[in-house]
Amino acid sequence: MARRTWGEGSVFFDQTHQYWVWKGSYTTPTGEKKTKSFTAQRQKDLKPKVDAFLLQVANGEFINASTTVAGWVQQWLEVIVRPSVKKSTHGIYKQKLQYVIDAFGERKLPTLTSLELQAFFNALVLTGGKTGTGLSPTTVNTCRRYFRTCCTDAIKNGLLKTNPVEGTKPQKKVKKEIVVIDEAEVLRFLAVAKEGEYLYHGITNRSLLNYNKGTEYAIRCYYNLINLALATGMRISELRGLTWNNVNFSKRVINVKEQYVQTADEDIFDEPKTEKSKRKIVVGTGVIEELKTFKKYQKDFADFFGDQFDNQHNLVFTNTVGKPISLTNFRKRYWLKMLAVAGIQEGFTFHSMRHTHATILLKNNVNVLVVSERLGHSSVTVTMNIYAHVLKSMEQTAPTVWEQILNPSISSTTNEAELEAKGQQQLPL
Repeated sequence: MARRTWGEGSVFFDQTHQYWVWKGSYTTPTGEKKTKSFTAQRQKDLKPKVDAFLLQVANGEFINASTTVAGWVQQWLEVIVRPSVKKSTHGIYKQKLQYVIDAFGERKLPTLTSLELQAFFNALVLTGGKTGTGLSPTTVNTCRRYFRTCCTDAIKNGLLKTNPVEGTKPQKKVKKEIVVIDEAEVLRFLAVAKEGEYLYHGITNRSLLNYNKGTEYAIRCYYNLINLALATGMRISELRGLTWNNVNFSKRVINVKEQYVQTADEDIFDEPKTEKSKRKIVVGTGVIEELKTFKKYQKDFADFFGDQFDNQHNLVFTNTVGKPISLTNFRKRYWLKMLAVAGIQEGFTFHSMRHTHATILLKNNVNVLVVSERLGHSSVTVTMNIYAHVLKSMEQTAPTVWEQILNPSISSTTNEAELEAKGQQQLPL
């Protein structure tokens, strides 16, 4: 039978399969040409299907039901997200949305419901992650936020009529207590890191540990890493990306210009987190002298091993072959042992050194704006919100300070008592 024009397509009878067929084309909201077909045993049953489809197309409501969740998420990440964000940020998007792909990847995008997505987000908090012990509410909410934006763009591209994520609620955040250590613990921690005996922790037979030049290098490197982290409050990514070119020895300044970050696929060099993260941090004479000594030691180490030590980026902190530090290796082989030997409380992470730096400065009356600039926060408000508990505790000293200003005799008595209580302990400059 000859084909006849019908709407935006043609209709004919398929003799082989004995049913009526309509084939037509349409244009998606993005301008892409697509084809569509409908079949029915009777021609009169075919027409309502075609009419409903053409009406949806005319109103911009037709949904391509064949697109999978994985297909759209991956396309969205490459076409929409990648050109508009930093490489490291794209990696974070990809990492968070992998949870969605793992759970719903093969599903057709339009079949997702708000109810099952809510159950999915709830489950991530309870049993998500590689270990199955659950993800933090912040991580899950970030995943939810990214997928919501992804689905919003799917609507714009004619793949969804409504956004299923809009019907879900974010996870309730549990405010974690900031874990910090005091001045005495800082001194003890630095002493343990510098001495290197922590490497024998948990080893009954010391001969099993092959102590060599590589071992000594690692001890010195990680001591300086921790010393600088505590002295500056720098992020681990900023320390991993720090080069000798950005250490000004004469002015005692650390220039934070780039970071070395973990992404879903690889570790990469990238710009700092925000514009305010690009900053200059002044350090004390003691810290700068330690770095001078380590730089010379690193050069001697490199000369000894020749091509085996390839520090092509001129990094301050490297592994024993000159490559950027592996966070996993550092944590398992060094960090956890240091904490155990130094007797540092559970929950103290590398990021806790950043909090420790800020807390000690604030408690010693360093202006919050100065602390904020050292940390590279986007605004002083961020600093005040994070360390509100510290600032609140400092209110107790306000009446004493006022009295000391008006009555110097009170000041001298108080200072003597404070010195005696502190036991004259001092942090390295």
